Order: sequence, then C-alpha cells, then structure tokens
Amino acid sequence: MSYAIDKIETAVAEARAQGKKRKIKFDESFDLAVNFRKKEVDVTKPENRINQELVLPNTLVPPPKVCAFGDGEFAEKATEAGAERVISKDDIPRIGEEKKERKSLAKGYEFFIAAVDAMPLIGRYLGQTLGSRGKMPRPFPPQADLSAIVSQYHRTVRVRMRNTPTFHVKVGHIKMSDREIVDNIVAVLNFVESKGFSERVSNIMVKTTMGPAVEVSV
Repeated sequence: MSYAIDKIETAVAEARAQGKKRKIKFDESFDLAVNFRKKEVDVTKPENRINQELVLPNTLVPPPKVCAFGDGEFAEKATEAGAERVISKDDIPRIGEEKKERKSLAKGYEFFIAAVDAMPLIGRYLGQTLGSRGKMPRPFPPQADLSAIVSQYHRTVRVRMRNTPTFHVKVGHIKMSDREIVDNIVAVLNFVESKGFSERVSNIMVKTTMGPAVEVSV
C-alpha cells in the first residue's frame, strides 16, 4: 500500500485544529481508528482478530507504563532503565492474593517484564489476571539490556481487534509534532498491510482525545 504522506499530514493538522476549538483542561492524545469492511473481516474467526504489539518509530507522550518483576541486579537495572515500578519476588504472592490489588496492577501498566526466575511465581499468582488481558510479562536474564527493552516499550502500542472489525491505537500527543504523529500512523498502516488486511479497510480516522474524528485519505 502506498500512502500520500501529505494527505495524512493534512488530516493530523485538521484533527489538531479541531481539538483546539474545545476548551479542554488536559493535554490530549492523538488516536487512530482503522475500520474494516464487516463483510470481509469476520471477527468470529480467530485468524481475523488481531492482537499484537507494534513498535512505533517515535516515543509516545506520556510513554506507556512498564512494570518489572525481579530482585537484585535485575531490579536495579529495571529501575535505571525507567520502569515505573519494580516488584520483588516476595511481593508477588501477596499481590496475587489480593483481588483488588492484582486487578489494579494489571490495569495500571501497559507492559510487564520479568526476571526469568520470577516467572513461575507470576504464572501461579498473577497468570490469570495478566494473561486474560494479554499482558503476561516477557522474561529476561540479568544480563539483558533493560534500557533498550524499556525504551522500546515506550514506543509500543497493542493493536487489538475485539468483537468488531476495527481497532484503535494511540499514535501521538499534542506535544508531539505533526510529522512525528504521521510517522507513527504510517507504521500502523504498514502493519495493517503486513497482515494482509489493506484491501479490506473501510476507512481510517484520526482524532484528539476529545476532538471530532477526521478521515485519513490514503
């Protein structure tokens, strides 16, 4: 699929302008909706339901929150790398036994990483809660470059199609430049193409959090 970058830039600029017309007291994000033709994408079939992480070219603002599980060197490196929270192995059973806390944990962080030796405890006490949300952590050895891993997660979104032939992803923030947002949108469209869904797209819309949707012509 070839994209008319200037048309995507026009849509982003219009979405920004439309959003400014409303007196909003908080900084807004830019969200992209990709809608598919219902007759051509039957979401009752598992192969048509997308659920995958996608790394964008530009860091999101604010970046997705990352939580780490582990002790010692792994915990220190996770903190230095910018993980918003580090949970020791000893705390995993306690959190797992508190229904409210484990649900709050799953909801409060977009991505999870873990030391290899923490995974059995995570599976036992938090597996159902995190797994049902597609948030089971990726295991890493102590020598892993956690700075690069966390940095990548700060540019990552989850593309997930549920019960309707559409998905929504965050692609930017009003503090980002139009071109940075456009680059992120192109990455999403390239992803759609890589899944073989390009010809089944009905329309693509971009909007700020509280602003009206603007169609992206591609």
